Amino acid sequence: MKKIIIAAAVTTLFSTMAYANSGLADRINEARSYPNKTVENKVDTRTLSSQHKRIHMEMSKDELRDHQH
Repeated sequence: MKKIIIAAAVTTLFSTMAYANSGLADRINEARSYPNKTVENKVDTRTLSSQHKRIHMEMSKDELRDHQH
């Protein structure tokens, strides 16, 4: 009797793990089917840094001009 209970418990455990409607297999297969995506617009860090500095310089100039009037 004890073996039947253990067998039933193991069967229940494996049937819930392999439940088809869980969608796990679908999600894995969909992830595999998408091509590797690449970034088309790569931003150079030096360019970004120079733009950042330029914007800050312009903001500083505007603040000085506003305070002088």
